[in-house]
Amino acid sequence: MGRKQLAGIIAAAGFGVLVVAYGVTFAVTGDKVPGDTTVLGIPLGGLSQEEAKAKLEAGLKDRRNQPIKLTAGETTYQVKPADAGLSLDVDATIAEAGAGRSLSPARMWQVLTGGNAITPVVKRDEPKLKAAVDRLAKQVNRTATEGTITFPDAKAEQHPPADGLKLDNGKATDTLVAAYPSDGKAKDLPVSVTKPQAGTEAIEKAMKEYAEPAMSGPIRLTVGDKGVNLQPSDLAPALKLVAKDGDFTPSLDAKKLEPLFQERFKDLETLPKDATVQIVNGKPQVVPAVDGQVVARDKVVPAILSILPKPEGDRRAAVGLAKSKAEFTTEQAQALEIKEIMGEFTTRFPYAEYRNVNIGTAARKINGTMLKPGETFSLNKIVGERTKENGFTEGNIINGGKFVLDLGGGVSQSATTTFNAAFFAGLKDVEHKAHSVYISRYPMGREATVAWPSVDLKFLNDSGHGLLVQTLFSASTPGKQGSITVKIWGTKVWDITAGQSAKYNPRAPKVVYSQDPKCRTQAPTAGFDIKIYRYFAKNGVRVKTESFTTNYNAADDIRCGPKPGTKPPGTPETPPPTPASTKPSTS
Repeated sequence: MGRKQLAGIIAAAGFGVLVVAYGVTFAVTGDKVPGDTTVLGIPLGGLSQEEAKAKLEAGLKDRRNQPIKLTAGETTYQVKPADAGLSLDVDATIAEAGAGRSLSPARMWQVLTGGNAITPVVKRDEPKLKAAVDRLAKQVNRTATEGTITFPDAKAEQHPPADGLKLDNGKATDTLVAAYPSDGKAKDLPVSVTKPQAGTEAIEKAMKEYAEPAMSGPIRLTVGDKGVNLQPSDLAPALKLVAKDGDFTPSLDAKKLEPLFQERFKDLETLPKDATVQIVNGKPQVVPAVDGQVVARDKVVPAILSILPKPEGDRRAAVGLAKSKAEFTTEQAQALEIKEIMGEFTTRFPYAEYRNVNIGTAARKINGTMLKPGETFSLNKIVGERTKENGFTEGNIINGGKFVLDLGGGVSQSATTTFNAAFFAGLKDVEHKAHSVYISRYPMGREATVAWPSVDLKFLNDSGHGLLVQTLFSASTPGKQGSITVKIWGTKVWDITAGQSAKYNPRAPKVVYSQDPKCRTQAPTAGFDIKIYRYFAKNGVRVKTESFTTNYNAADDIRCGPKPGTKPPGTPETPPPTPASTKPSTS
């Protein structure tokens, strides 16, 4: 064999060895991740693409939805990944780690000897991410605050100054993304800090020169030869000192003090009176407004602030009076043009002392109610809750088709009378509800009940002029019916007449026996439906017609006691008769 042949054989053999080695290496490395690769501390080296994906998903399962913690100043905030539009792209992360088959020897060598820590690939929903950072900024951002002194329990209390913070939204976005998936540790947010202008020296000065003397004793405000004393506890909730430019500024919250001023200044002031309209000798008359003289509020606060730091004996100041105009003027009252009766109605009721109390109380509260154009009458708002403290007592109301006792029973008589006055005044019906059963002393189908706070009587003043509601009440006696009349005064717009259909859809009452200890007998009343018409006319010509339907349930015939033919409770059973002999008879 020649030398050339031998060399060829050796070369061929060497090449074969290389091919075999290459094949073995390819088989060993395949699609595996480089040996030293980690993702967030999770080792993935030597795993196939699918194995690495499964291990990464399992290893980050608890972290993928864990809130991201962030700090700014001394405060920690949390952001949910889903709210920020952040999610982990597992496939892209595994690809970034180097998984996947390749015939490149360099790739095979990297699998055997290479790999490093890989940053996970994060998907971003940009609109959600921006919104989350904007929300974070609203929580983080604050202006620097100067030191203050407040006075809880009439004692001066210092509040140190605080730095201001402002979030860098752009950098905060990067911080938020880099912190996902969260490892549970808080990451610092990029913020800029602003310092307050005044230091603690100004607060110390304010304490000594103003705050402590301010709470040392009462002050006195005088108007002429009259005056009032104000205690530190009166002023403390509204007093505050703020450090500024090395000094301090005291302030009083006048709104907080106004209820106190109104109470304490009663003997120093003459309050203004609004114009009203009253019925005088059977006709509406404008009662003019009266301007008042009140302690000048713009002078009171400076006066108080000037004397608070002074020592005992100098803690007084004179304050003047200022003219205070009525809110509702005489001219405004005259412009309402309340001059004639638009609609009126009267109902009567049999004697019962609770009716005198409840109907009379409601009538007095309604009397004098004035409505400007566009305002709505609400009986519940005007009369208020039916309580003993508000002047009401127990009386009959309808509940579930039965008459029972409750506070305010009888007020519906006032509601029905007022509803009919508004009906004939041509005013717009906003809300009314008829009784569930028909009560014969009310106009059939044209009545209203009320219940606090859910069932109300409301009508709108759509007349274009002012309205005045007048009530006239006459109490009942054992020998005489009582009555309530409601008149609505204004400028008459319509001539109103009423009509009604025949009753239809009759409903018969049932006979009900009750052995309840609280049983009350009740006379039966048939139920039915009826349609009501309201005709609007001008100068004798009908212009329009309105209608509504009223539905009445039947009121049962309630009889207290056992049903005839039934045994009262506790009656012993009658023993059964002795059975006859069962022996066979003989013939």
